Amino acid sequence: MKEIVWTEDLSVGIELIDAQHKMLIQRLNDLKQSLELQQGPEKIAATLGFLIDYTEFHFSAEEKHMEANGFKEVEDHKKIHETFKATLRNLEDEFNEEGATHLLADSMDSLLVNWLFKHIKGTDVAFGSFLESKGITISEEA
Repeated sequence: MKEIVWTEDLSVGIELIDAQHKMLIQRLNDLKQSLELQQGPEKIAATLGFLIDYTEFHFSAEEKHMEANGFKEVEDHKKIHETFKATLRNLEDEFNEEGATHLLADSMDSLLVNWLFKHIKGTDVAFGSFLESKGITISEEA
């Protein structure tokens, strides 16, 4: 599977969220590599577990800033996040039941990567534009 590469068209213009997106992409790459190299269930489980935990952390941060800044689409955004988290949990269940299969790797590649890019370029960029229009910045420390 091809490595995911951060490009500027993925930037939402929010330093904190861009940094978190870069971390999510790196962890997806780590998971893809672990599956491809069949690095063993412990390594794959640890990487998948970190991805799930980090996604929860990232989504909570996004939602907190959306609510704090009056982003009207926050409830729709939360529903989208819940769907993605459910997808991750399903992949984790599949891994726990079947192990590191080619089907799991393909599912991860098509579902997670496509979803992440679509989400960042659509919904998250809209939030970045909303903040920019209001003159609001969110730094790494926020």
